[in-house]
Amino acid sequence: MSPKCSRRSVLKRAGVSLALLGVSDAVVQLSAAEIATRYDFKPKARNAPVGVARGVYPGRVAWAHDPQAARWAGHVAADTGHWWAETSTDQKRVDAMLSETLRSLTGASSDSAAWSKIFGYHNERTHGEHRGHAPGEAVAVKVNLNNSSAEGPGNVVNVSPQVALAMVRQLVHHAQVRAADIVVYDARRNIYPALLSSIWREFPDVRFVQSDPPAAPQPPNPKHGGYHGLEQAEWIEGVSYSANHSEYYDAKLIPRQIKDATYLVNVALLKAHSYPYAAAEGGDEGQTGVTMTGKNHFGSIKGTPELHGAINTNRQGTPHAYSPIVDLAASPNLGAKTILFVLDGLYCARRHQSYPLHFPNAPFHNRVTPYESPEWPSSLLASIDGVALDSVGLDILYSQSQNNVDEQGRPRIMIRENADDYLQEMAMPEAPPSGTAYVQAGKPVASLGVFEHWDSDATRQYSRNKDARNGKGIELIYLPARA
Repeated sequence: MSPKCSRRSVLKRAGVSLALLGVSDAVVQLSAAEIATRYDFKPKARNAPVGVARGVYPGRVAWAHDPQAARWAGHVAADTGHWWAETSTDQKRVDAMLSETLRSLTGASSDSAAWSKIFGYHNERTHGEHRGHAPGEAVAVKVNLNNSSAEGPGNVVNVSPQVALAMVRQLVHHAQVRAADIVVYDARRNIYPALLSSIWREFPDVRFVQSDPPAAPQPPNPKHGGYHGLEQAEWIEGVSYSANHSEYYDAKLIPRQIKDATYLVNVALLKAHSYPYAAAEGGDEGQTGVTMTGKNHFGSIKGTPELHGAINTNRQGTPHAYSPIVDLAASPNLGAKTILFVLDGLYCARRHQSYPLHFPNAPFHNRVTPYESPEWPSSLLASIDGVALDSVGLDILYSQSQNNVDEQGRPRIMIRENADDYLQEMAMPEAPPSGTAYVQAGKPVASLGVFEHWDSDATRQYSRNKDARNGKGIELIYLPARA
């Protein structure tokens, strides 16, 4: 269910801002031994790529980092000046970050040329036809709104309006997609008002798909009136699974609006999913390691709770277990239509429901105390290879868990066990560690991308960075802000 206003008020009164600093007295009652066992993730091997890299430049991930883009003051208890407000983030800088990542991914000299290469690569790989976007072909944009509601997200992290608007601007102005052919959605949540307003102000023909019928205080469409273009998901069968057939019913359902789309852009969050000292942030420590582009499709299906057991490391998510994320990513009606993967790293988080998190280690060097500081990760990452992108995201998150403890000696961010298992399954589904026979559309699933950990948190080099000619894994292009 969507988070309620009353719950947000409770979180504020419970001192969630202090919880982010690690000074709340309310903690999940786990023993030190349990925490050490359940939050013990460490990369097992570095620069040991598996899978088949994808992309115009295979395995390339572009990472734009502009500390001046995200400048929220961190006042979590305030009723105004939220992280998602226009005054908190520089839209022009976000636009520039997305533009730079797209050109870096494709080697293009312009944004329009970048989109031509992105569409051309996808259509040639998928259909054997090198062509661009054709008029009338719909593009679905999956955004992560796990903490969104019709009332708003408070200061809990969701995809930012600035990143969503930057993507729509790119699609309309440079990819030449009609606004009416763009569908922004999270089918398990409702679109928060600031996100609707930011896009409809410029592009009132863009459509949105959400869980419930539209209702106040969601704003009316400024051009068409009423809630024209804000649609409730129309559920139809569209996904199949390679295991647990007797457990998944509603998990097979996706919105008709998304099944009808020709292409998909996956705009996820750079976010961990679990944290053991979480009582003041909502009480539920979480289920799995991270929430990035792979798990983003849990917001594309109706029966999300049916999949929770498979990813929960206390239940079926044991080492090298079957992962439904592979089936979601390989589904012809869903993940297989994806032309681009993006991680919104402006304001990151340490669990599925929490306020933004400062990143103290390189290359961010954010102040962590006091929490009310305008220093944030302020990044945007993109790739045509979703496995490579999530691999980089996991390395970034893990790097920020090191040497980052609060006044009580507790890590401010922790990565749960088995965090990269789903990436190994995605990279080599034809011979996965779980032994699962992954099948979609009657055919064995081929590699969905390349998985690899960087060499160290200090140098952040992948195999293609080390050896451009012979490297078979990831190439990370870091794009710091220009003076």
